[in-house]
Amino acid sequence: MRCWIQKDTTKASFLKKLKQHFFDQYLFEVHEKNVNLYISPVVNFQLGQNWLDSDGPSLFQNTRGLYVNGELLKNFSFSSAFVENQARFSDYETNFITNHGEFYPNASSIQQNGVVPGGGRTKPFKDGGYDYAYAIGSFLYKPIENLEIRVGNAPSFIGSGYRSLILSDNSYQAPSLDVKYSFLKKWSYGARRTRLFNLIRKNAFSTVEGYYQPKASALHYITYDVTPKVTIGFFENAIWSMGDTITEKPTGLYYAPIPFLGLLQSENFSLYGFDATETVGEKVRFYQQFVLSGFKSQNMGFQLGVRFYDLLPNSMLQFEYNKVGTDLYTAEAPNMSYTHYNLPLAHPKGQGFDELIVRANISIKRFYGESKTVCYWLKNYNERILLPMNNESVEIEDVIVHQQFELGYRINPKINFCFFGRAVLRVSDIEPTQLLLHVGLSTNLFNSYNDY
Repeated sequence: MRCWIQKDTTKASFLKKLKQHFFDQYLFEVHEKNVNLYISPVVNFQLGQNWLDSDGPSLFQNTRGLYVNGELLKNFSFSSAFVENQARFSDYETNFITNHGEFYPNASSIQQNGVVPGGGRTKPFKDGGYDYAYAIGSFLYKPIENLEIRVGNAPSFIGSGYRSLILSDNSYQAPSLDVKYSFLKKWSYGARRTRLFNLIRKNAFSTVEGYYQPKASALHYITYDVTPKVTIGFFENAIWSMGDTITEKPTGLYYAPIPFLGLLQSENFSLYGFDATETVGEKVRFYQQFVLSGFKSQNMGFQLGVRFYDLLPNSMLQFEYNKVGTDLYTAEAPNMSYTHYNLPLAHPKGQGFDELIVRANISIKRFYGESKTVCYWLKNYNERILLPMNNESVEIEDVIVHQQFELGYRINPKINFCFFGRAVLRVSDIEPTQLLLHVGLSTNLFNSYNDY
């Protein structure tokens, strides 16, 4: 009789652990002395349709991958993800992806292999689809309490808004080194060195394909905690030329952790930014950004925003306004503009617009609902102006309304594994209206933007 009871207890214990890992924990966890390891699958399975185009092809996303993060000893941590994708996007997304594809040096008017924001360079897949893969990761080392050293290619985001006008995570991953030092309790200073690329194949190469044209980024910032609820920061990010050859490197001044050295070379491009956040009480946060690359209005931009938390239990309401000048991120030499992999480094829309964002979400246990409204006012807008080669393109004026609703159930909050249904209404003065309906399963571990 004891054997049967023991067997049932063992089986119940196994099923309980299996349920915990599926609904409440990472799929695989290891906790030993000085070691914590977490492994989770990365999936994004979606099916969709533009209901206003009954003859159009079905839309889909098929993403599979693996996410790993962990901690070793007391001062070393890491995270990494390897992801493979096949997808067919809506018309406006496909146009954007195609318009940011790579150039070939002897055919500057021809682009191939489009680029997916947050994804990467693509290859054709079936009829109108894309095949692309990416791998991201970073290592964080803290030799002492107030010093952080991070190495990797994981994207970064500066600011407290839905958008960032200084540095966003919508672009492709880039290899970088970050060093941050905190001092006098309220101050911190950081420097970041990043290798960027323009998707232009080089003329001279000895490999199967030519290398892409490189450039480099030198970011410096200093932040100050005025009070526990008020923080301000100043940023400078310079794009340094690396020439058109495989072996040329930036001047040695590039590696010095000192701001404003980028001004010493005329071909470089520099962006300057101010960021601030203020928390009022326990439920309201205000945030602002101001950026400039020159002293004319077309070389400036600003952001104003506010978030309200728990006006209803487990809810968030956000209002944000962004204004970006028509030449804010444009360098005199097209290949030195504020881009990486032909995608903007800051706002995914690029430059030359006003934008209003209203976001709201609420959770009831594991059920959630989200609404997002994005309105653009474009004036003398040129989507191709930031590309690294001169391309003739018509400037447009347009009003775009992007309305998205999503309802879902969080199967596993730990990895944000959700079953969801989504509706997107896209209205433009000069493009056909689209009504996109999607249903899917996704581990939402990384930000993804489709509202450019």
